[in-house]
Amino acid sequence: KVDPPPPPAPKKVPDNILIGAQELSKANCFINMARKRPARKVDAAKTTILIVEDDTTTQYLLHILLSRAGYQTRRVGSAAEFISAMQKAPLPDLAILDIRLNGDVSGFKILAKIRSHPRIAKMPVIILSGQTDPTDLMQGVSLGADAYLSKPTRAKSLMDAVQAVLGG
Repeated sequence: KVDPPPPPAPKKVPDNILIGAQELSKANCFINMARKRPARKVDAAKTTILIVEDDTTTQYLLHILLSRAGYQTRRVGSAAEFISAMQKAPLPDLAILDIRLNGDVSGFKILAKIRSHPRIAKMPVIILSGQTDPTDLMQGVSLGADAYLSKPTRAKSLMDAVQAVLGG
């Protein structure tokens, strides 16, 4: 018996597709594209990114990286500061969220509150965390994170994730 010929190969297969959570430690990135995003051209100068990170060095590095790309940034280091920032205009277009924060409120709890709040439920959220256990990844994705990047991460991986979740 002769097997039929294989289907034609796609013209180009992206080499950055992530299959399996075990790849997280190698790729440093997981992007959850399940949530529908509008295809749009992102105007960085009109885009505000809220950095929720308790380590001031990491917070500052993220601010520098995103500012150099033209984004507006606001920085907070705790759940209380996050709540305060969400009460100020303009609302952020994106949040970059650490999981382990000072105090008793984790980034997972903040993410759950974001997804349950009618005004900000659709705001894209990128988790940037040193917690890379597959159960942490799955919890972040199940709570509605748009991307999960492990620390340390490459600047290009972060910027690619920002573009992807903003719909650009």
